[in-house]
Amino acid sequence: MTFGGVDWDGVRQKWEVRVLVQVHTWNGADIIGLLLDRVMRQTFAVDEILIVDNASTDGTAELTYPKIVTLVRHERNLGTSGSVKTGIEYARSKGYDWIWVLDADSRPRPNALELLVGLIRDADCIGDGEIGVVGSAHNLVRLGQKLHGRVLTPGGPRLPKVHDDRDYVVCDSVIWSGALINLAVVERIGLPRVGANGCWEDLSLDYGDIEYTYRIHRAGYKVFVHRHSLIDHPIGKGRCRRVLGRDVYSSNHPPFRRYLYFRNLVFFWLEIYHRRNWPMLLVWFGYRLSVTLIGIAVVENHRGPKLAACFAGILDGLRGRLDRRFDI
Repeated sequence: MTFGGVDWDGVRQKWEVRVLVQVHTWNGADIIGLLLDRVMRQTFAVDEILIVDNASTDGTAELTYPKIVTLVRHERNLGTSGSVKTGIEYARSKGYDWIWVLDADSRPRPNALELLVGLIRDADCIGDGEIGVVGSAHNLVRLGQKLHGRVLTPGGPRLPKVHDDRDYVVCDSVIWSGALINLAVVERIGLPRVGANGCWEDLSLDYGDIEYTYRIHRAGYKVFVHRHSLIDHPIGKGRCRRVLGRDVYSSNHPPFRRYLYFRNLVFFWLEIYHRRNWPMLLVWFGYRLSVTLIGIAVVENHRGPKLAACFAGILDGLRGRLDRRFDI
């Protein structure tokens, strides 16, 4: 309907944003209830929550969920990217406009989603181009740090510039947790990269989010992080030790994850990212590897298998071999 020269149907559609909340989980029976409580308390009303269960063995799929929850269970663990792919396909089939991706251990603050949607509605005020992704900022509880996505450069990832007079931060990529993805972009860029047999294939687990949101950015869409849309993140089961008067933290990931992280990281920067400054890239990679190795050696247990996994991952990343199930 047009009245006074204004297309009010168009205005109404712009303000009506249909969001599906998608939660990926693997053996998260003991933590998923707290997340659902946080999501249902959001100040932006949530119509539906889709839980994608990655073949959990702890009874996650057998729990009783509120009516607002739809549960989809994978027969095998397809990783976080596999869960997001399933969520995107479901959301598109149900006519949603955006999908908000959350880890089972994410703790979004009450206004987190409302702030993201508000930024979408204010898109005309922040420059040309359509928004592809708006991410929440991450409050790393145990480390006392906040993350606002990453800017990718020929010399590796960098922290984006944070301006005090802006609610948003411009970046190139964000992680899955807290990412509000524009489903209209899927027609142009496709779905996340996922292996068919398990989370060890392709970019099903580590670096799948970096690749997908970077792909969105490369296609010409804007990627933002809202500074005040916060998710408190406990950072898994990391370990901390006091060394020479300083706290040294390490994520304490098992060998399997160490392998995947370095394999997929090397593959991304060698085969997917479009430019490289070799000296700077090697300096950054050397620093990243050194920090990880020191953390494993000083803080963690089962050091030998984890150190071996890091170097095996680097070798397979150089080879472009993304189909090996690595076990030690």
